Amino acid sequence: MVHVHDAVVVGAGPGGSAAAHFLCAQGLDVLLLDRAEFPRDKTCGDGLTPRALRVLETMDLLPEVSARACAVESYQVVAPNGRSTTAAIAGDHKALVIPRLTLDDLILRRAIASGATFEPRVAVTRVVPHTRGAQVQTTTGQTYAGRMVIVATGAATNVLKQSGILTRQPQAMLAARAYFEDLRQDLPGTFQLRFDGVPSPGYGWVFPLSRRTANVGVGFMPTRQSGTAVHAFQHFTHVARTLDGARRTGPVKGYPIRVDFLHAPTFAERTLLVGEAAGLVNPLTGEGIDYALESGKMAAEHVVRGLVSGVHQAWLTDYDRLLRARFENIFRFSEWIRDWYCKPPLLNLLVPLANRQPELRQQLANIVLGERDPHGYGPLTMAARLLVYLARHRGGRSHD
Repeated sequence: MVHVHDAVVVGAGPGGSAAAHFLCAQGLDVLLLDRAEFPRDKTCGDGLTPRALRVLETMDLLPEVSARACAVESYQVVAPNGRSTTAAIAGDHKALVIPRLTLDDLILRRAIASGATFEPRVAVTRVVPHTRGAQVQTTTGQTYAGRMVIVATGAATNVLKQSGILTRQPQAMLAARAYFEDLRQDLPGTFQLRFDGVPSPGYGWVFPLSRRTANVGVGFMPTRQSGTAVHAFQHFTHVARTLDGARRTGPVKGYPIRVDFLHAPTFAERTLLVGEAAGLVNPLTGEGIDYALESGKMAAEHVVRGLVSGVHQAWLTDYDRLLRARFENIFRFSEWIRDWYCKPPLLNLLVPLANRQPELRQQLANIVLGERDPHGYGPLTMAARLLVYLARHRGGRSHD
């Protein structure tokens, strides 16, 4: 007889393992599946925002993660013309950079310590719901049963398509990254976002892993002119003078990033989606670990409520409503900024303007990090503010 778990979680990355941890913390029987053996590498920028750190803190993981990470206290934006502006990361929690090889293994181990049963090397093909639960099918023909299923498969869409949850390939950014060491100069504790030498809309990044090692990459919305992610990466690293003399370790890895949360499904019968499986990657920054951790926690809390009160369609729809109440404003704002302002002429104008308006710069940084609601910062409002600032600046210069 097939054992029926309270929940089967498909995907043991940050979102899936966080969900498994929070489910087990409430005494549920949880099976966690992944096609990989851990620890395993994951192509990513490796950055953890304050939002991510707060979830890790609730998991009692923050001290261990911090001990293995590089601390970051600010954002630096470099315009296409090379001019830059920097904004501090406000609040008690700053930010960290830690390789996903290490981070994901730590979160998975936390889930296992909390009581989750982990099975690696399991390639799931589809989820088949029925009246009392769902069946998880695999490539080997083995099946697993759960009262609920949480899908946390990242950018991979095969399970969602085979399960009838996705009907078409979702919108995605293209990205590529590699690690560099032996940099000639010490790196500051800064997320460096560079808009010089990258396809538009998009940016390159240099994130410190230590004083002389970095995660370096590019991410952009593909166009007919943008080419491949690896080609864009090669061009960017040629332009980014920070890397002069540095040695690349390992290959350049390209990957897609789903940024379609505003239009993506977040649930199906007996199934909840978390993290990138629900399109939860910021369309401006490409950041997804924080949203994966937060949605994993939300999904776990929702499953607990549903198993107590009864799983029904209104309960599933409520999960979607909760996600959109939490994340929709920041995603819509990020799309506006990406589509309206991430253009070379405007960036060349905005970066020096930000240096003259530090309060506005800090407010926008807080919004992008999810530390402030974007209400009042829509595209037309932003354009009006910029016109006022430009008029004041020109007026001031006329009296110099």
